[in-house]
Amino acid sequence: MLDPMRRNHVRTVLGLATTALAGGIALTGAGAASAAIGGGCGGPGWKQTCISAGGGQVSAQVTTNFASNNCTEQIIIWDYTTGGQALATSFPCRSGQYSYTYTLTNPTPGHDYKAEARFYWQPGSGYDYQLSPDLWY
Repeated sequence: MLDPMRRNHVRTVLGLATTALAGGIALTGAGAASAAIGGGCGGPGWKQTCISAGGGQVSAQVTTNFASNNCTEQIIIWDYTTGGQALATSFPCRSGQYSYTYTLTNPTPGHDYKAEARFYWQPGSGYDYQLSPDLWY
């Protein structure tokens, strides 16, 4: 049984395929030159995570505006198609307005990517996070 997030993803992909076939659009043979579908930003302006594609790459951009730098930030680009991390990095948080872009230079065509920013506040356990929308590359 698929978890609710996966079930929604499958419905969306099937809906896109059905719409494309009904409209006479060929989905096969699109290759690496095809445009990405989806992407964009999630979260409030002070803790926003975005994902986009361009130039044969998938990029995650995280913009924060924290009053304190008392945390560690982790950025992950998930490959939902394989179920694993495509790329991950961590660094100390910064106070004030800050934006960081992390790029996956070898994305796989036909895969579903999502960016996640995790914020590990000190002292404490666990983390706070923000997700981007899905991007089908």
